[in-house]
Amino acid sequence: MQTDALRADNAVSSSLLAPRDRTPGWLWEWALLVGAVACVSLAISDPRPGQVMVWFANAFGAVALMRLPKRQWPAFLVLVALVLWAAHGGFTLVSPNVAVSQAGGLHTAWVAFADVPGYLLGMALAALWLERLPALEQAGESPTVQAQVLLRGALLPAMASAPLGGLAGVLALRGDWSNMALNWLVGGTIGSVAMLPLVLLLATRGVRSAARGWFQPVHVGMALISLSVVLWSATSLPKPFVVMLAPMVWVAVRSTLLNSLVVNGLIALAMAALIRVGVLLPPPSSIWWGDAVYYISVLATLLPGLFLAVMSEGQRRMTQALADREARALSLYRATPAMLHSIDGSGCIVQVNQLWLDTLGYQEAEVLGRHIADFMTSGSARYARDVVIPQALHDGRCNNVEYQFLTRDGAVRDVLLSAVWEFDADGRPERSLAVLQDVTEKKRLQARSHFAEHDALTGLPNRVLLHDRLKMLCAHHDRHNGLFAVGFLDLDHFKDVNDVYGHDAGDALLQAVARRLQGVLRAEDTVSRLGGDEFVMLLGGLSHSGELSTLVAKIMATFAEPCHLGPGPDGPVVQVAASLGVAVYPGDGTDPQTLLLHADQAMYEAKRSGRNRCAFYRRPVKAGRGHPL
Repeated sequence: MQTDALRADNAVSSSLLAPRDRTPGWLWEWALLVGAVACVSLAISDPRPGQVMVWFANAFGAVALMRLPKRQWPAFLVLVALVLWAAHGGFTLVSPNVAVSQAGGLHTAWVAFADVPGYLLGMALAALWLERLPALEQAGESPTVQAQVLLRGALLPAMASAPLGGLAGVLALRGDWSNMALNWLVGGTIGSVAMLPLVLLLATRGVRSAARGWFQPVHVGMALISLSVVLWSATSLPKPFVVMLAPMVWVAVRSTLLNSLVVNGLIALAMAALIRVGVLLPPPSSIWWGDAVYYISVLATLLPGLFLAVMSEGQRRMTQALADREARALSLYRATPAMLHSIDGSGCIVQVNQLWLDTLGYQEAEVLGRHIADFMTSGSARYARDVVIPQALHDGRCNNVEYQFLTRDGAVRDVLLSAVWEFDADGRPERSLAVLQDVTEKKRLQARSHFAEHDALTGLPNRVLLHDRLKMLCAHHDRHNGLFAVGFLDLDHFKDVNDVYGHDAGDALLQAVARRLQGVLRAEDTVSRLGGDEFVMLLGGLSHSGELSTLVAKIMATFAEPCHLGPGPDGPVVQVAASLGVAVYPGDGTDPQTLLLHADQAMYEAKRSGRNRCAFYRRPVKAGRGHPL
C-alpha cells in the first residue's frame, strides 16, 4: 500500500503545461478559487496598517494560467481582478484596523483596487517563467529544479510586483514606499513558497485523486501532530521557529511528498494566523525593515522541510524505480523462452527460470542452494568439474558445451550450455549466468536421420547414401572428366565365422573390417555397407590408373593381419580375407547402376579365381569375334 502511494504521489509533469480548452464556467471556478484563497490570506494576516500580509493567492492564479491557453489569459485576469477587488474591498470595509487613515487617503474601494495590478502582474510573470522551465516535471524529486520553481514562481514575481505593491501602499495608506514594497516582497514570497509546490502537484494529479491519497489516518494524524507542535512552541517557547521546523522534517522523512506539502501549507497558514492574533509578534525594532526581517524567519522555517521532502521523494522514486527494474528483470528472466540458471562461485544454484524447472520437472524450492552437479549425469558432472569449469573460469565464458541433465523422474535431457562468469574486484568468481538449449528432440531426430542413411552396426553409409554420392560423382565427372572407381568387396567364408563363433563375433568382425577400410581410404573416398558382409567403396579423384592400383593394394593389405573379435583378451582371433571387384568410370560405365553391376561382376570373378584377391572388370568377348559386345 505504501508503494502504491509513492507511485501515485507524482510531482509536476509535462501534462501540466499542455494547453486545455475549458468552458467559461471553468474560468470562473479558478477565479473564485483565487478569490477564496485571497480571503483566507486577508483573514489570517496581520491587520495593522503597513504590516506584512502573507499572500497565498498568487500561486493558485499562476497555476491556473499555466492550465489555460494564452488566448484565454486576458479573460481570466479580468475575472480575477474583479474577484480580488471584491474580496480585498470587503475586508477593507469590515476591518477597522485597515481603514483609510485619517491623515487622508483614497476611498476604501480604491484601497482595494490599488493592490490588484501587483497581484495580476505577479501571477502572470510566475506563469510565464514557470512555463519556460525545461525540467518542471522533475520539481517533485529534484531539489535543484524545486529551487528553480521557487525562484521563478515565488521570489522573482514578488520582486517584480513589489514596486507596484509599494506604490499601492503609498496611494492608499500614505505609507513609506520602501517599507510597503519590502513587506509586499516578503509576504508574496512566503505565500507562494508555502502554496506553489502544493498547487502544482494538485493541478497535475487532480484534486480528487490527491484528496484520496491524503485523507488517510496516518496522514491526517501527522498533520494534526505537526500543527500541535507549532501551537505549543509558539505559546511556550521564546524562540519557537527551530522547534516548528522539527515536525516538517519528520513528515518529510517519514511520509509522502503530498503529505509534506500539505503540512507545509498548513503550518504556514497557522504561523500567519498566530501572528495575526498576537501569539507570534515581531520584536520591537527601530529600523523600518524590522518586521520584514522577522517574517523571513517564517520563510526559513518552511524551506528546509520543503527541500528535504523533495530530496526524500527523489530518493523514494529512485529506490522504487530500481525495485521496479529489478522486478521487471526478474520477470523477464523467469519468462525467458530458454532454460536459464545462475550458480555461485561454489557451483550452487542461486536462480533458475520457469522453463528450466518445467523441463526438468522440479519446483524452485527443490533446486535453489543445491549443487549443479546434482542435476547432471555422472559423466557430465565429471566433464564439467574437470574440463569445462576450469576453462570457463580462465576465459570468463564457455559456449555450446554438451551436457546431459537428469529430470526429476530420472530421464536424460541433452542440452547445449553457454555461460558467462562475473568476478569480484579481486578476480574471484561470484556467479555465472548460463543459457541452456534442450536439444534432446533435435538429437533424436538427427539420430533418426543418421540411421536413415547409415548402417546401424558399423556407422558406415548405407545403400541410400551410397547411391546419392555415386550419382553426384557421375554428374561431376561427366562435366569435368577424370577417373573414379567403384570397389565391391565381399568377405570370404564369413558364414563360417558366424557358424563357429556366433553372430556377435560376426558383428565384431564386420565392425573391425569397417574400421580398417576407413583407416586406409582417403578423405575424398567413401566406404559403405550394403548389408551382410558386402562393402562398396567409391574411390574418387584419381589422376591415373597407377594411383588406383596403389590404393587397391593398400585395401587388400588390410586383410593380412588377423582380427581379434573379443570381448576381452581371450576372445577369438580369425584370419579374414576378402574378394574385391573394381569398375572404373567412364570406361566400365557412366551411371551408378552400371558401375555397381560391373564392380559386382568383377568381385565374383575374383571369387571364381580363388578368392582373397582383386579383379578389375573386363568386358565379355563374343565367341568367334575379337571385340567386346
